Amino acid sequence: MKKKIKLLYRVGKRGVKKISKGHLRYKNKGLLTVSFYATRYAFKYGPKALVTKLKQEVVAIDRKHGANLYFPNGLVSGVNQEVVLEWYIDNAKPVTVVIPSYNDLNVLIPCLESIAATSSPDLVKVIVVDDYCQKEHRKELKKLENEQVRILFREENGGFAKAVNAGLLAAPKDQDVVLVNSDIVAHPGWIEGLQYGAYEFGVDTGIVGPKLLYPDGRIQSAGSYRNTEVPEFFDHYYRFQDANYGPANVPQYCLALTGACMYVKREFLDYVGVFDEKFPFAFEDADWCLRGWEAGFRSLYFPAAVLTHVESATRAKNKTMSAKEKRSMEYFWEKWGDWFDKRNVRDKDGKIRVIFVLQTLGLSGGIKIVFEQANRLPKNKFNIEVWGLDHHASPWKLDGRVKLRTFKSYERLSSALEDQEAIKVATWWETAFPVWLASVKKGIPVYFIQEIESWFYPNDIIAQSAVISCYRKEFKNITTSKYNSKEIQELGLKVTTVPCGFDNKIYKALKDIKRKDDMLLGVGRKFFQKNFEFTLNGWQAMGDNRPAMTLFGFEPELARRDKKIKYVSKPSNEEVNKLYNQATVFVQTSRHEGFSLPLLEAMATGTPVVCTDANGNQDFCKDGKNCLMVEHDDVEGLRTALDKLFADPDYRKQLSREAKKTAEAYHWDHVIKKVSDFYEKVAKQ
Repeated sequence: MKKKIKLLYRVGKRGVKKISKGHLRYKNKGLLTVSFYATRYAFKYGPKALVTKLKQEVVAIDRKHGANLYFPNGLVSGVNQEVVLEWYIDNAKPVTVVIPSYNDLNVLIPCLESIAATSSPDLVKVIVVDDYCQKEHRKELKKLENEQVRILFREENGGFAKAVNAGLLAAPKDQDVVLVNSDIVAHPGWIEGLQYGAYEFGVDTGIVGPKLLYPDGRIQSAGSYRNTEVPEFFDHYYRFQDANYGPANVPQYCLALTGACMYVKREFLDYVGVFDEKFPFAFEDADWCLRGWEAGFRSLYFPAAVLTHVESATRAKNKTMSAKEKRSMEYFWEKWGDWFDKRNVRDKDGKIRVIFVLQTLGLSGGIKIVFEQANRLPKNKFNIEVWGLDHHASPWKLDGRVKLRTFKSYERLSSALEDQEAIKVATWWETAFPVWLASVKKGIPVYFIQEIESWFYPNDIIAQSAVISCYRKEFKNITTSKYNSKEIQELGLKVTTVPCGFDNKIYKALKDIKRKDDMLLGVGRKFFQKNFEFTLNGWQAMGDNRPAMTLFGFEPELARRDKKIKYVSKPSNEEVNKLYNQATVFVQTSRHEGFSLPLLEAMATGTPVVCTDANGNQDFCKDGKNCLMVEHDDVEGLRTALDKLFADPDYRKQLSREAKKTAEAYHWDHVIKKVSDFYEKVAKQ
C-alpha cells in the first residue's frame, strides 16, 4: 500500500500539475464528479483497490499531457522537442562538425546548406575534409569556405577512417565533434537534440546518434545491432518503418551507431581516441562504439534529432569498395569475434549460470512459472539465481540451492548484474532494458516473453511503443505458446517456444474429494485482461437458481459483487487443487493470456472447463473436445454453456476425460527438459 502511494506521487505529480493549470477537469468531468466516483469506487472495492486505480489513472494523465512517460527501469518513452530547445538556449556548447568528402559536391552542397539553415555559425563550425578528390572538385570545394565552413585538403587519398581522423584532430581540443557524412541533410533541431542527448538525457554517454531517414521519409537507422540473419554484418533498428513508428521514438542505448551521423563528446575522444585506421572502409564506426563500451562510455540513440541520409550516394564511385569492405569485415571479426561469440556463462564447477530478473516477486501466473523453472532446472547442470526489486518475503518457495537477491532500484540491480558471467534472463518488459544493458560486455541476454506485453496497455500507444522498443535483436527469446511465437516473429525476432508446465504431483484428481454438482469455480481478479465482468454477467444470467461461485486469488473485495460469491484468499497450491476437485465447472473468460495455466491445472484434475479463446490457450484448449469455448462478451453464450454443463453430468465426464489426456503432455517432467535444452544451447552460443 505504502509503495503504491509513493509511486502514485512520483509518477503523477507532473501530469497533475499540468492539469491543475487548466480547468481541473478529467475525462470531461469536474472535480466534484471525479471525487464522487472515486468515493463510490472505494466503497465498492476498498481503499487498496482505489489507490491502485488512482495510480493507473494518473499514469494515463501523465502519458496524455506529458507526451512521454518515465518508467522505473530508467526508460523514457520520448522527449518533447520544446524541452530540448529550451534546454539548448541555456546550455548550448560550441561544436565542430567533421564531414569527409570525396568527389561528392552534388550531395555535399545540400548537406552544408542544411547545416547552415539549422544551426548558428557562432556555435557550429564545419570542417570539410577533402580526401584528395579530383582537381576540378578541389577548386569548387574552396569556394564553399565561409564563416562557418573550413576546407581541409589531404595530400593523398586514404579512405574514410583517415579522412575522418584528419578532421577530428583538426577540431579545437576543447570541443565536442559531430561526424557527418556528406550525403546528410539536417532537419531543424538536429544539433539541439544531439547535444541534449549527450548531456542532459544519457548516463555515461560518449556517442549520440540521431534518427536517420531515407529521402522518402522512411527510417534508415535508429541505432545498430549485429545482424541476426547474416551475423558478420551489422544492421539498423526499424529500417524501412514509417518515420513516426512509435518504438523508434523511444531513446535507447545501442550496441553501435552509424558513422553517417555521430555526436562525439570530447571526453570520449580524449579517452578512447580516433578511428582505427586499419579499417579500409566500413565497420570503423561499430569498432569505435565498442571501444567506447569497453572504456565505460555508452552509445545512445536519440530520436529527438532527425536527419535524412542519402545512403550510398558516394559508394558507387569507388570501384574497389567491395574488396575494401571485405578486408574491414575480416579485421573487425578478428578483433571482436571472441568478444561476441565466446562469452563465459559457467561457474568454476562448469555449471551454466542462469540469473532470472524479476521486477516483482508477487503473486501472478507469470512469476510462478519463473520460480518453477528456477526450482526445476537440473542442479547438476545449472547454477540458478533469482533477482528482483521487492524486499518483502517471496510468496513463492525456492529450492535451497537457488539464490535470491533483491535490490532497491533497477540502477543497483543492473550495476551488480553487469559484472556477472551468466545467462541473464529478462522476465518482463521493464526488466529487458536493464538486462540488456548489463549484458553488453559480459554474459548472454535472454528474454522470457510470456506474452507480448503491449497487451497490458490497451489504447495507450505511448506505452505500447515503449514495450516494443525493449524487444531487442540481441536477446535470445523463449516464449510459452504458438500464438506468442507468431507475434514475436512478426516483430522480426527469432524465438523458441516451450509451453508452461504444471506440477502433476499437486494438480491431480483426489479420490477422497467428492466433486460437487453446484459449484462454479474461477480466478478472482479485477485485472482487465481477465474480464471478470463477463464471467460475473454470464453467471448471474443463469438466474436465481444459479450455482454458488467460488473465486480464489488475492482480491477478496470481489466477494462484495454478489451474495452467492465465496472468496478464498491467497490459497496454497494444495488448497487450489482441492478447489479444482470440488468444483463442478471451472470458468475463465480472459480477453488475452500468454498461456493460461489455471485452465491446464483445472484440466489436470478433471474439472470441466468453460473459457474464451484467449490466444495463448489455443495450443491446448479444443472447443467441444476438452472444453467449451465461448465468444468474448457473449453473455447469452456463456450462460448457455454453463447451463449445459451443470445440467448434463455425462457431458461433464466426457470433457473431463479428454481434459486429463490433454494435460498429460504438460507435466513439468516433460517441459523442463525442453527448458534445459534451450539454456544449454544458449550457453554454447
